[in-house]
Amino acid sequence: MTDVYFFRSNNIIRIFQELTKGPKLARDLAAVIHTHSKEIYPRVKRYIQKGWVQVQKINNMNIYSLTEVAKKILQLQGSFERIKEKAEKALGRKLDEDEIEVLRVLYEARGYIENSSDETIAEQIYHKARVNNRHVTLSRIEEILKEFTIRKIIFAYRLRNGTILKIRLDKSLLE
Repeated sequence: MTDVYFFRSNNIIRIFQELTKGPKLARDLAAVIHTHSKEIYPRVKRYIQKGWVQVQKINNMNIYSLTEVAKKILQLQGSFERIKEKAEKALGRKLDEDEIEVLRVLYEARGYIENSSDETIAEQIYHKARVNNRHVTLSRIEEILKEFTIRKIIFAYRLRNGTILKIRLDKSLLE
């Protein structure tokens, strides 16, 4: 159900696996990871802020559940391998580690990255890859994006001067 790259730790993976079964009390989640219930909120706080987990307080007890956003993301989650296989088929070869990381970053961004005023798309991918402890050079990311565009793994929206405004995974990979 859950791939490690979405989460920071095995405990978070176990918490999300439990939450996919339905709303849970903090004590139930704590039992799954062998800790105290008061330690659940700090562990899931970043996912609450992301809008993946919601907390409802009833009689001084926290009840945790997944949001619709999280449910959709987790449904897509198992399909990364399928997308990777389709990308390899489009390229006619296996992806190298750098290409897998670029594809993974794009996949984790829900298949879509937009240029920002202070970072190019390649720079955004570079920084996200570093967060995942992968060190792909910026020039390599640019090469990969160019090849992925040519091979129709990604679709790039460009200005007339060639500047890429946004990219998305090609819809054929998502089917």
